[in-house]
Amino acid sequence: MISTTYLPPYQLPAMTLTARAGKLILLDWFDDKTSQLLAKIPQNRQHIARHDLGLGDDEQLLLSVCHQLDEYFLGRRQVFDIPLDFSCGTAFQQQVWQALLTIEYGSTISYAELAKSIGRPRSFRACANANGKNPISLIIPCHRVIASDGSLGGYTGGTAIKQTLLMHEAAIT
Repeated sequence: MISTTYLPPYQLPAMTLTARAGKLILLDWFDDKTSQLLAKIPQNRQHIARHDLGLGDDEQLLLSVCHQLDEYFLGRRQVFDIPLDFSCGTAFQQQVWQALLTIEYGSTISYAELAKSIGRPRSFRACANANGKNPISLIIPCHRVIASDGSLGGYTGGTAIKQTLLMHEAAIT
């Protein structure tokens, strides 16, 4: 298991990326949630600086993720092509995370719409909770879910990051 750090533009905070068995298992803004997720990952994890990543499968995957993130922030990528591992989530969380992957670049949906999309229209609070536990932020675009009244709602990395990402996507589309 290999981790690295990605530094996005727009004065956004660093992101932690972790791969295991050729799949991305964590991509999140470095904060308390990331620390909690990392604590659940077995301790045989190795952190390597991006410029030192080598030829191993997980290292190549992390290089690909960094490259695709670069393309996203340059406005050249709207869909990520990364193998993902959702195994840290419950069946319900995994269902919500799969639904998040269907939200188109530059658009938003409400938590209520998210709940309807998985066939559980009264579970919008549970969907919001699962959204907040998303371990692969940005690639699983939880930032595209807003409150029914049009306000941003919450975001694990903070609403300023959510607003920056939504503004970035709106400017590119």
